[in-house]
Amino acid sequence: MKYSNLISFVSILIVSLFETITAYAISNNLKMKYSNLNSFVFILIFSLFETITAIPNDCKVVEEVINMIGNDLQKTYKNLNKINCCDFRQITCKNLNNQIVVTEIKFNNYKNHSNQDMEKIISQLAKLPHLTTLEMANDRIVGEFPNNLSELKKLQKL
Repeated sequence: MKYSNLISFVSILIVSLFETITAYAISNNLKMKYSNLNSFVFILIFSLFETITAIPNDCKVVEEVINMIGNDLQKTYKNLNKINCCDFRQITCKNLNNQIVVTEIKFNNYKNHSNQDMEKIISQLAKLPHLTTLEMANDRIVGEFPNNLSELKKLQKL
């Protein structure tokens, strides 16, 4: 689920929950102070939003890799003006233990890179501890597989 869809879902959920709690309190003649209800909703909202933002370090790593790849990909990413890298269609994020982490990167059809460039990119990607999928199809990568490919510890699909 993309970040913007998740925000919409959570917003609807919060409004529905607030209406349900209010209706329950009224129907049962509960003497719940309005300020207590507001405090409850604020805590609920805060705890939900805490779980739906990607770990800033993951997004920073993704942005650095995009800058290394450069040109077309960099322009596409900058033009999207996204706050969260999980909103970028080439990035897949998942909720693991209440933290949103980058698990898949699909950078297909981009320019030539030397083996040395790829080793730098792989070293950056190794900072994403939950990365399981890396697609770079049709990127016209030149040279041998980078020596440091084993740094991607959880990679299952290349």
